[in-house]
Amino acid sequence: MKTVKSLQALIAARQDLPKVGWIFVDKKFDKTSVDMLIGATFHIQEDDEDEFYGEENFDTWLEAPTFLDVLELREKHLNNPTAEDYALACTHYLEMDDFLE
Repeated sequence: MKTVKSLQALIAARQDLPKVGWIFVDKKFDKTSVDMLIGATFHIQEDDEDEFYGEENFDTWLEAPTFLDVLELREKHLNNPTAEDYALACTHYLEMDDFLE
C-alpha cells in the first residue's frame, strides 16, 4: 500500500494511480470537508492484497479512475486550478454523484 500525504501530492502522483480500484482515506475522515481533504493522507492499493487490506482498515474515498476524471474536468473548465478547486470538485462529486462543471 502506497501512502500519499496531501491532495496536492496525490494530484502530482496521478500517473502512478492504478487503472482500477479505490483510493482509501483514514477511518472517520470527513469526506465533505474541503480543508480536511487538502491535508488528507491517502492510501493507494498496489495489488489485490492491498485492496483487501484497505477495505478492512480504511474508508473508501473515490475510485482512482473517477478521481482522474474529476481532475480532468476541473482542468478543462478552469485555468490553473488550485488544490482547493480540485477539493471542491471532489467533495461535489461525493455529495451529488455528479461532476462539477
